[in-house]
Amino acid sequence: MLFRRLRRGLEFMLVLGQAWLDAPRRALIQRMVTFSRNLPQQFDQPLPVMMAQLTPSPPPPPVAVVPEPAIRQLADAVAAWHVRSPLGICLRRSLLRYYFLREAGVPVQVIFGARLKGAHEGGGVGGHAWLTLEGEPYYENPADYQGFVVMYAYPPKHES
Repeated sequence: MLFRRLRRGLEFMLVLGQAWLDAPRRALIQRMVTFSRNLPQQFDQPLPVMMAQLTPSPPPPPVAVVPEPAIRQLADAVAAWHVRSPLGICLRRSLLRYYFLREAGVPVQVIFGARLKGAHEGGGVGGHAWLTLEGEPYYENPADYQGFVVMYAYPPKHES
């Protein structure tokens, strides 16, 4: 487990370091960090209101300055390294991905789920957030979302 975390941390450092050398990606990282820092303050309102405010306006026709895979990688790296946020990693990552991918014209949907934790996990209720694209999990490990009941999805399917 420790080795996996160290390896992922190194991968994220490499992603951020390489991106820092490219002006558009560096600007995107700076926007993502600001967005991530401001996320906790958004949770003082009902979830539908918050999500409507976190949804960027429909983008103009895509001008791919930073390609979709890079946006996803940078969002994951910023979420992983923004450890001071009180939000869980999956929620930070999902909201970062959601905002910046939608801004780039990718019509992802954010899913909020819950499940009962087993005794080996301390019991209680666990939550998870992930993205879908066209109804399918978007670059998610099946082990991370399986067993969760969808509690809320934004935007609703008829608005995607």
